[in-house]
Parts: sequence; structure tokens; C-alpha cells
Amino acid sequence: MPSINLKKRSRDVEPEPTEPDVVDEPVGADGRTTAKKGRPTPKRSQARATRSTGTFGAPATTKEARARDRSARRTLVQEQRAAMRAGDLSKMPPGERVPERVLARDIVDSRYNVGPVFLVVIVVFYLGSFFPSAAAHKVVLYVMLLGLFAMIADSFYLSQKVARAVAEAYPGSQVKVKMYAVRRAIAPRRFRMPKARVSPRSG
Repeated sequence: MPSINLKKRSRDVEPEPTEPDVVDEPVGADGRTTAKKGRPTPKRSQARATRSTGTFGAPATTKEARARDRSARRTLVQEQRAAMRAGDLSKMPPGERVPERVLARDIVDSRYNVGPVFLVVIVVFYLGSFFPSAAAHKVVLYVMLLGLFAMIADSFYLSQKVARAVAEAYPGSQVKVKMYAVRRAIAPRRFRMPKARVSPRSG
């Protein structure tokens, strides 16, 4: 019988409550508790800025988005100009990578054109206008007219030659190459953009 009473008493006694384990959180130099991995808890202003800009650094405002677009376009233009100066066809603007224009440039660059010579004639005509002699003025004027007619004839011949070559290589093409070739032929070789990739040959 006494043993029965002992069992009842043992069941009636409730265990004493134990206090939960307290884990001390690390404290930063500014007295703020730090988050996981020892990083300081972000301030409210920083948290708002993070939410406004987004996880992947998206622009927070329309003004910022426009500024980024302008910067990206400026960088792209600079890269394309560098590619044109270097003759890198893969990085040129899409309009310069068209096969018809590539063929037209090669035809222009493979020959000697009258256009650059006519630019020299223009300079001579300008300098000749300072001479007081009327005979000198006439000579310079005749040379100027002769150079002009020669450039017109050469440009017409070149435009027809380029058009025929493009029509044979790319039948049905709608790319206009006549004036493109003429403008390139007038410019001196070292100033042509994109850079020439073939050398001129006589005949």
C-alpha cells in the first residue's frame, strides 16, 4: 500500500519549467544587431532603396532608364566607329554589313578614282583666285572645269559598273549602291569609312 501512494505523489508533482536557451546575437560596432553571416542590419532607407531599384539593379525612375539607354547607345556607336576604322566587318553597323555594300566598297577601293584628284583641283582653284593675273585665272578655271567633267564621267562609269556587279552577284537585290559608291569614290582613300580592305590596281 505505501508503494501505491508514492506513485500517486510522483504523478501529482509537476516538473519545474525550464527557461529557453538564449542565443546572444552579435552586435556591430554601432550597437545594432547583425544579421546572418555577420552582416549589419540594413537601415530603413537602404532597404527602401533596395526595394525601389529591384533585385537585378533595374532603374528606379524613368529618368535613370533614359540615362542608361543614352549611355548604352553612345557605347554602341563608339564600338561601331572603332570597328569601321579597323575594318572589322562583324562589329560594323548593320547597314555596312550588307553584302551588296561590301561588294561596292571593294570595287571602289580596287581602282584609282578621279574624285580625290578633283579635290586637289578645287584647292588649286581657290589658291589661284588670289593671283592678280587674268591669264592665271583663266588657266585655273579651265583646269577646274576639266576636273569637274572628268569626275562626273568617272562617277557615272563607276556607278554603272557597281550596279552591274551587284545585279550579277545578288539578283533581285533592292539595295541602292550607285550613290553609295560615288560618295566613297570622291573621298580620299585614307578617310574612307569603313576602312578599305583591298588595294587599288591599275586597269
